[in-house]
Amino acid sequence: MPTHERIRAPRRIRAGAAADRRPGSTVTCAVLSTGPEEWAGVDLASGAFVRARPSRAGTPAVAGEWSIYDVARLEVGADDEPPDPARPESVVLATEPRRVGRLRRGAARRLLAQLAAPDRNRAPILGTRGPSTAYVDLDLSMPSIELVPTDARALRCFVRADGGPACAFSWSGITLTLPVLDARVRAALDGGGAPLADAALATVCGGKPGYLLVALTAVRGGHAPKAVLSVVAKRPSRRARETS
Repeated sequence: MPTHERIRAPRRIRAGAAADRRPGSTVTCAVLSTGPEEWAGVDLASGAFVRARPSRAGTPAVAGEWSIYDVARLEVGADDEPPDPARPESVVLATEPRRVGRLRRGAARRLLAQLAAPDRNRAPILGTRGPSTAYVDLDLSMPSIELVPTDARALRCFVRADGGPACAFSWSGITLTLPVLDARVRAALDGGGAPLADAALATVCGGKPGYLLVALTAVRGGHAPKAVLSVVAKRPSRRARETS
């Protein structure tokens, strides 16, 4: 049975903060995206994004029964690969992460509001206006993951002509379209399902969408493509178990 603890989310996040990525350290994170190859969350001690991946030995990533807003404790393993400027927030998992609780609705709402990229300065997502970033332009000081606020009324997920799931959304007055890796959205679109918007997308994501977790993905042809890792509801579903 999982151990449930009193979860404290940071009330103030410091810009440029970094998680403790030293081998053997432990990091307690709120889950924002899951998958067999990579997991993304926010370190509740520093407010920094964390991108966790299995070791070459096959340490499991956070997947399966995990949900967005769950809180996981992970142990950082030794990374035998050089730092990747396309993923400076990356850590290797030493062991399978352990669920220790879940963010309350109010704490989740405050945390995401602080993490969200401001639209008021009309800055491009992850520093470039295109769908990818040239690898030669990256360095370890640049973020590879960003939480983007979105207007649910202007958000639509669909299958492109080439068969790939995509997400269209508005940012700084223009419409952007990026591949979507969110397993829930992809499953709902499997087999060429109808586009998801409004109530249908809220059902898939467990609540009215309020944010998109956008990140750089594996480098191809000298560029790191952007993708939507997850569509994040504004607050946890009331049906989900909460931790006091």
